[in-house]
Amino acid sequence: MSRGGWFAGAALVVASLALSGCGVQMSDQEQFNNAREVNSAFKAAVAQVQLNVFDGEWEIAENYGQTPRGCGGTSQTDSYEFVMTRLTPEGWKLDRSPAELGNEVAAWFDENGWTDVKLRTYSDGIADVVVEAEKPDEHAGLVVVDINPGELFDTVTIRATSTCEAGDWRVIVEEQRGSGNQDDFDPDRAGLPATEHPTDPPAFGLTDEGEPRYGDESDG
Repeated sequence: MSRGGWFAGAALVVASLALSGCGVQMSDQEQFNNAREVNSAFKAAVAQVQLNVFDGEWEIAENYGQTPRGCGGTSQTDSYEFVMTRLTPEGWKLDRSPAELGNEVAAWFDENGWTDVKLRTYSDGIADVVVEAEKPDEHAGLVVVDINPGELFDTVTIRATSTCEAGDWRVIVEEQRGSGNQDDFDPDRAGLPATEHPTDPPAFGLTDEGEPRYGDESDG
């Protein structure tokens, strides 16, 4: 799937998910499909934030964002969430001050339907700026943008957590494995690239051949 095709199509996911409802018993495959749609909508929302900062390849750090976990980082199995982290590439430099970028990001959040927008600065001598916001209707439970100027290069780190969704994360991970790939599987380290453009279709699990599965590729 092309970048543009995934990015445009992800907006339709939110409407379809609204029809799923909670408390309805789902099969393992249905849980997987629902989680993939949640993940796609979540990452599309975060991608818009990334593009507002830097339209280029971002480093994948800490969490790629496809492995579900219990909400709040717990081991509970009746609900799940996704966590992802992205960094601007090494050598990247701000073209305005951290305060200016922070104000721009906060204003963009406000103008584009995000809620609970907060902007934090620190005491004299610390130029870092942190902006956070949420957009639950697009499955973005919390997005934190950390603007950190440096001597050699600057860094913007985006850490994002999805909304908490009904389902068993263990079932979803098992479905992500793909047949024939049941051993020693970590979705966040399964042949993934070191960098990713915000509009690239996100990977979600493995194909039966053991390769990352992108977009709406066949379940095999």
